[in-house]
Amino acid sequence: MSTDSILLRFYLKDLGRRLHGAPGVLLFALAVTLHALGHALVALVGSALAASLALGWVGGGPVSFGPWHAVGGAKPAESQAFLLSLVGLGVVLVKGASGAYATYVQVRVAGEVGAELRLELFDALLARHPSRQLRQGDPYRDAGSPSRAVMSLVERVHDIETGLSHGLIGSARAVAQLVPLAGLLAVLSPRMAAVAALVLASFGWGLGRLRAGYRAATLRRASDRALLAEASDDSIRHAELWVSYGAEAKARAAVDRLGSALVRGTAALETRAAALSGANEALAAFAVLGALAASRAGWLGAVADGATLLAFTVTFFLAYRPLRELGDARLSLARAGGAYEELRSVTARAGGFSQTARVVPRASARLPLSASETAWLPGALELRHLGLVRGGARPLSMRIEAGAVAVVVGPTGIGKTTLLRTLLGLEPPRSGDVVFAGQSLAGRPPGPASRPFAWVPQDAPVLSDTLSANVALGDARVDVEGALAQFGADHLVRRLGGGRLGAGGRSVSGGERQWIALARAVATRQPVLLLDEPTSGLDAAASRAVLEAIRRMRGARTVLLVTHRPEPLAIADVIVHLDDGTVERAA
Repeated sequence: MSTDSILLRFYLKDLGRRLHGAPGVLLFALAVTLHALGHALVALVGSALAASLALGWVGGGPVSFGPWHAVGGAKPAESQAFLLSLVGLGVVLVKGASGAYATYVQVRVAGEVGAELRLELFDALLARHPSRQLRQGDPYRDAGSPSRAVMSLVERVHDIETGLSHGLIGSARAVAQLVPLAGLLAVLSPRMAAVAALVLASFGWGLGRLRAGYRAATLRRASDRALLAEASDDSIRHAELWVSYGAEAKARAAVDRLGSALVRGTAALETRAAALSGANEALAAFAVLGALAASRAGWLGAVADGATLLAFTVTFFLAYRPLRELGDARLSLARAGGAYEELRSVTARAGGFSQTARVVPRASARLPLSASETAWLPGALELRHLGLVRGGARPLSMRIEAGAVAVVVGPTGIGKTTLLRTLLGLEPPRSGDVVFAGQSLAGRPPGPASRPFAWVPQDAPVLSDTLSANVALGDARVDVEGALAQFGADHLVRRLGGGRLGAGGRSVSGGERQWIALARAVATRQPVLLLDEPTSGLDAAASRAVLEAIRRMRGARTVLLVTHRPEPLAIADVIVHLDDGTVERAA
């Protein structure tokens, strides 16, 4: 099945639901119809008004022939022009109101589809590997870079929204406007209308051939933008490194090279789009020129009178815009088709977009879990010959009693972070099993309903939301200030208040991120805390406060702490040497 047909099924699948059932569909169809008929009536009234004024100016009588007799009646030219102007005003008002309503519905429906698609794509990326950090040699990198995923979430989804709004629905509205105009042209002069239709069909086929490579060019530009975003992100994030090496000029040159290539490609693509859009207007001009030339040459029989030619020309002139919109709609659909292919490639390894339907979102990504789903009781944590898929650690066997503090040490690259990720279910074990309170966790998915862990990763990420939302994660039972107070960080409540943090809000330092992440883990009430370098980004005093807070948790929460620093060893009940697999009981 072609991408075009898949995309069409994707669009049509739930348009009725988006339009809120049959009444909504009928109301939208009525608005489109009124707008289309209004467009044709504007042509009719405009040509009648022009004829009436022209005849009055040269001293002729009123317009009382053809389709204008019913509009203006046999009145003096000035009175007829006044009446036609009143009719025209009414037509324009109805046309404008119905068009505005149809446009609102059109954009709203496309926006709703895009918003849902964005969430479904986000779910697919989480399902592929939740919260996974990229590493060299990681197969996740092969499925698409973070920049490509972000481009898919934002720009490519926007292309699909535009494809629905200006492509599918826009082309339907353009056709709806052309139908009454074509009928009016056929009434005015069937033969000239036939000639014009023949010219449109011939030249339209040629334009279709020119559009053939537009989708491929759109995909190339999307790939170039993703590469530029990735290079820019790397250059800015590691700016201090490039400066320290004196290599800022090289980093800048790399970004400039990609940016220049993108500018050239985008300019060529937009020029092509503008040329194709303009060609649709030129096509309409060719059509009316051909019809008038054929009539003038006498090929169509008797030459039409001046008023009929005027009306024919005015009507065809008003067909320029829907013809151009129809051509632009095809370009929007071409871009949407390329975007849809891009989204499918990004989510292919997640079992994401199928050939016929969208991603089925994970239920766990939708709503906060209830208290009953997260009510883990304290228990012993056992690792039974647990082998890790990364690092050089030997299979590990150990038992950590409930409420104990275990500190994991080992050289860089041995697998300390991988151990935590394996416990969380984010990495599969190479061998062995994880048992908590006598229950095997083998095969269980990540999440608080399936595993008794709360995690603080090294980079301590924050959501683009308030401090309270970051600590509580939607759980109204959480005492945010109390959770922060355990680490001496309750001053953040007063300093940050209810403002948004992260993207779109105020920035927070590395130490503040660490406090927020620690409070978030404690607030979950999960019995086991997995802390990956919990004092990173903190000064000496803050580090001592954090370690003292962890020490006070002894007996209430089990703590598994990964570190390369010596300070946490002072609060350890158990020290795990990951390089040789030995377990040392602290004195």
